[in-house]
Amino acid sequence: MRVTNRLITPLVLFSICISFFIFRNIEGFGGLPFSDESGHFLGVLAMQHGDRLYRDYIDAHGPLVFMLSWILGPVAGVSYLWVFRFVSTFMASLAGLAIFCTPLFTFNWQRYLATAMWLGSIASVWTVQGLNLDSYWPIGGALTVISMATFVVPLCLNRPVSMSQAFCGGFATALLPFAAYAFGPLALFFYVIPCVIGVFSHATYRETIKGVTLGGFCAFLVMTLWLILYGDIGGMIAFHIIANQKWYAHYIPFGVDAFLHGMELSFTPARIIETLAVITIGLGSILLVWKSTYKICALLALCGLMTLQIRGMDGFQNGAFLMAAFALASLMISACLKNHPHILSLLACGSIGGIFLSSQHALSSPWGQTLEQRRATGWRLTQNDSVDFARTIRTYTRPDERILAVPYSPDVYLLAHRLPIKKYHAYLPWEADYAAHPWHGYDRDLCVDLPKNKPPAIYFDSWIIWGVHDPKKFMSCVVNLLRTDYTPMPAGSSVYIRNDRLPHSPS
Repeated sequence: MRVTNRLITPLVLFSICISFFIFRNIEGFGGLPFSDESGHFLGVLAMQHGDRLYRDYIDAHGPLVFMLSWILGPVAGVSYLWVFRFVSTFMASLAGLAIFCTPLFTFNWQRYLATAMWLGSIASVWTVQGLNLDSYWPIGGALTVISMATFVVPLCLNRPVSMSQAFCGGFATALLPFAAYAFGPLALFFYVIPCVIGVFSHATYRETIKGVTLGGFCAFLVMTLWLILYGDIGGMIAFHIIANQKWYAHYIPFGVDAFLHGMELSFTPARIIETLAVITIGLGSILLVWKSTYKICALLALCGLMTLQIRGMDGFQNGAFLMAAFALASLMISACLKNHPHILSLLACGSIGGIFLSSQHALSSPWGQTLEQRRATGWRLTQNDSVDFARTIRTYTRPDERILAVPYSPDVYLLAHRLPIKKYHAYLPWEADYAAHPWHGYDRDLCVDLPKNKPPAIYFDSWIIWGVHDPKKFMSCVVNLLRTDYTPMPAGSSVYIRNDRLPHSPS
């Protein structure tokens, strides 16, 4: 490829943004731990010891994050848990590659600038919005971007999509519901687009529709086979879909009011990144509808993207919406300015710089830290497993024995180097609700199971969930059992040791 004057600036910016993205990922590897992510690490470790996902290790999140983390399990082990964060790095890199290879662009400099804009933008907020974490929102965001770049946006603009691009897009789209069932409506909207276009131009897009369908089928087959081998499909339905939609949904903002709240503009430190996402998706949406040959398909795509914000969150939970918003703007601006490389270069520099400066003003999520606090926290790849509670647990339990930490402290297991008892690594109010109304025989009631299998150690945190839900009320059975069969070690601590493990059991 001959490097022309038109390519020099895009290449330089592309190289800078790639380097910045790599730097931010390295920074993210040593970032603060987060309980949701720790639950994913713990699940993989449990699966390495024979547990099956959604049967022996039950978690509310979708299976895809566990499958991707499971692949890295032999490398990470217990000693290198930070390696699991390569999942989000890998997925974001695939999304960047999809933007670079999109059939939307005519010139190579468009590819460099669009990719630079997106990578530079998400790198700016990588650790601020928790995109570095091994969780479903960066995975879902990356899959959304891959789908948009490979077939959704190109089809709306009547650009030819190759069989391989259609296959990759269909594969990514089918994985969305496995990242989180809440991404299911988005996947449905995306799949409808080639079908609608096929009605008008069936012969032209026959191969594209075949590719999207084949990719979707292959992704569904891969996930189904993995769940059959390492998980429980019925358990996934019960604990990821039914429990979340029927019970957890009552505890969180959800619906039209939450969506409208999430779309409000505010430049306060807590909401400035979300505001940038709203502005960029607004700009990208206008350009998409304006430039689309198939307006109805553009509207379907936008309706799908809006479902990512149905909870109206402005913190780390909006990661998928944020990544998709930046991608839509990057794709559409680069497509619209194909005859103005210098203007696009200036716009790319300005947008990345603006997002970066905004990130310096923002509070981080989920930790709520200012820039000064983030700098003071430092960088570390491992946690200190010599803390008192971890040493106490190791003193009174064998490595092959399992413990319980409730209501929600996944890090306790990781620091103590102990696995959770079967079916329970946490117990929260909505899980108690599910226990009273189990789905098709998938029973899970701690008050029934714990007395039958009392672990040698229990870590009980009296944390009142969100300042509202007292564990002493929704899991009073555990409190009663601790009072009769366990002793706090040392007195007043959160670690309770079963009485028969103590040298002199209390009378």
